[in-house]
Amino acid sequence: MNRTRAALLVSSILVALLAAVPVAGAKTKAALPDLVVKKVSKPPKTKTVGTKLKLVVKVANVGGAAAGKSKLGLYLGKGKKHRKKDKRLNRVKVKPLAAGKGKKLKVRVVLPAKTKLGSYRLFACADDTKKLKEERERNCKGTRKIRLLAIPVPVPPPAAAFTMSDGLDWGFVYNANEEGPSAGTPITLALTAGNGIPGQAGYTRANAGAEGFRTGSTTTLDFDATNNSEDDGQVTLQLPFAFPFGGVKEQTISVSTNGWVSFGSPAWDYWDDVQPTDYRGIQTVVGELERGIMPYWADLDVGEPNSGDGTVRQVVAADNSWVAYQWDVAQHSGGGDPLRSFQLVLFPDGSFRFDYPGANTAGGNKSFVGYSLGTGAGSADVVSAEGETVPASSLLFTPNALPAVGPSAAGEVTAVLPKGSSFISGDTGCSLVTAPGKFNTGLVSCSVPALAPGEQATRSVTFATPINAPGESSPANFRLLGSYLAGGLALSDGDEVDTFTTSLQQATIQIDTEFTTGTLEVGAPETIDVHIKSTPSGLDEPTAKFELTGATFNSIEIDNEAIECTPPSGGSTTCVLISGSADTTVELNIVPTQTTLELKTTAQALNAPTATLGVGYAA
Repeated sequence: MNRTRAALLVSSILVALLAAVPVAGAKTKAALPDLVVKKVSKPPKTKTVGTKLKLVVKVANVGGAAAGKSKLGLYLGKGKKHRKKDKRLNRVKVKPLAAGKGKKLKVRVVLPAKTKLGSYRLFACADDTKKLKEERERNCKGTRKIRLLAIPVPVPPPAAAFTMSDGLDWGFVYNANEEGPSAGTPITLALTAGNGIPGQAGYTRANAGAEGFRTGSTTTLDFDATNNSEDDGQVTLQLPFAFPFGGVKEQTISVSTNGWVSFGSPAWDYWDDVQPTDYRGIQTVVGELERGIMPYWADLDVGEPNSGDGTVRQVVAADNSWVAYQWDVAQHSGGGDPLRSFQLVLFPDGSFRFDYPGANTAGGNKSFVGYSLGTGAGSADVVSAEGETVPASSLLFTPNALPAVGPSAAGEVTAVLPKGSSFISGDTGCSLVTAPGKFNTGLVSCSVPALAPGEQATRSVTFATPINAPGESSPANFRLLGSYLAGGLALSDGDEVDTFTTSLQQATIQIDTEFTTGTLEVGAPETIDVHIKSTPSGLDEPTAKFELTGATFNSIEIDNEAIECTPPSGGSTTCVLISGSADTTVELNIVPTQTTLELKTTAQALNAPTATLGVGYAA
């Protein structure tokens, strides 16, 4: 090697060595994290607005340094790339990621219900809050298109109706033979389901042109011959055609002297009996407990002296295109004035009308005008209540249109039997699911086939009225409940039999106690009588809670008969008292565990606020 080449080689080595030595004061570029969205799972091709969606998003750190905590954002947008105007749906936390590491995140979002319909993409954006300094800001990745659809309009269930009748007038608690139930009396429930029958969707009421009494084949009803009563009488008749009322076709009708007709039970009661004073209010009492039409329900009489020959007539058109019921009657008591003349006309399509020919001057007994399907407060149309005159014009009630009706699904009707009753029989297809006991209700279920539009099915269930309430000569007031279940449809109807009293007003409770034995001794049985009274009426489904310290319960009775109570726990038990009663004495048979004891009694009912009394006893 010559000297020139050797010098050049040495020079190159020196330059390379010098280049490798850091120059004082020079800065080197630090490595940075770089978060990216590697993958977003495919959403469904279509989705309904307002629903939830779950995505799996893989976030990775492709930078040369660890990434601290960050957040991942999910957006909904119309374009191919994420834009600021896109709608943010969610933002979730992402834990720190080392360089070269990744993490799968399960993210749930809700597609806003008010989003305009159409095609969108979902965008997942790493480090959505821009808290990290990264090598490059290329953080968002979009999904394939997803088409957002409208929330489907709920399809109404098949037009259907359900009603339960027990053959008893609620106010008088009589059947068609003017007999009231006592312990063991058979009561038959008729459970009827109908599909696509007029009236199921309610009625539209409108004023109509006045009409006089219609003429046709006329029958004057004889209340004295059928019920030996021209006052508060009724006659049950076969209708000349099946009359659709509230979605159920009625074959019979009970016509009252008191200006109303009833379906499924006899129309004995008069208006202004106890209906206006019941604590639940007129709308609820009439709507739940009566099924009928009331052109002028009052306290009326066909035998008052000033009425002459008062009459109630059935008039049928020659072609059976209508049937009318016409009243020419007087007010009960007070000499019979003023007289009342009015008419109810029923049509085969389910419509009906009220007419008021004659003078019909104001005054006399109070009245109710309207109708009730008997399936709840909302099923009653109250034209007037507590009035003393007829409406100013004739009224026409037209069934509202039904939705498109198809066959209903096969299902079942059920009846809840009251405590203390006993099952007697049921139609074919009915079975006793749970037998009623002294302290538990029973259940009967009956199969119902699919019903074509215009069809209905009735199942009858008979039970024996409960035994007499403890210390009473009648069964306690009790409630009945029926239901119709078919596909996703669930309808119910309730009734009640008030054997003690229908006068259930808002009441107050008074409590007092009486220590009936002598000196208090540990281990020696004692009796405390708790008197629970109410004014001004009986109590509706009352209960009492007894809290005892210094003693244990031995038994709890009314007139030496055990009553329904919860198992004592911590010296406390709650007992069911006699529904309808206004004066009950509960006998607490106890065993003292010390020479002093305390008793706290808390009583309440559906028609009474809570009342409490605490007392102490000492040896």
